[in-house]
Amino acid sequence: MKRIAFLGLTCFALFGCGEKKVTEDMLLGEWNCTVSTQKADSKKGKLQDFSDPEVGEYKYIFTQKDGKLFWSSSLFKEYLMPFNLEDIYKKTEYVVDDMQISHKIEYLSKDSFSITDIYITIDKNNKPISKSKDEFVCERIKE
Repeated sequence: MKRIAFLGLTCFALFGCGEKKVTEDMLLGEWNCTVSTQKADSKKGKLQDFSDPEVGEYKYIFTQKDGKLFWSSSLFKEYLMPFNLEDIYKKTEYVVDDMQISHKIEYLSKDSFSITDIYITIDKNNKPISKSKDEFVCERIKE
């Protein structure tokens, strides 16, 4: 009986609460984001360690138009760019031309999330030339 109870508690702990995800509704509004950018170059076909991060603070706005999610810098509100959250969850890694791209979005709380983007530039033989990583940690701006 104790084993069954323990198994039930373990299953609940692992699966009962479920993993929280960033949703489009959650993203709507204004966000203050700390953005960290790092770069790494290749030497003799091998990527080196990332450089020290360059850190900046930026404000972003997420809004919906015609049922689609868009984002923009708060400085350039008129330049809305599509933000396809479903693609980020479904297509975490892909290749475009000479660039390998990986995205990850993570729920931190109802008022915070993080995004990590990694870009690897490759040559015609699929060897890495350079790599960059952008990490956004965003907190909701409350009025």
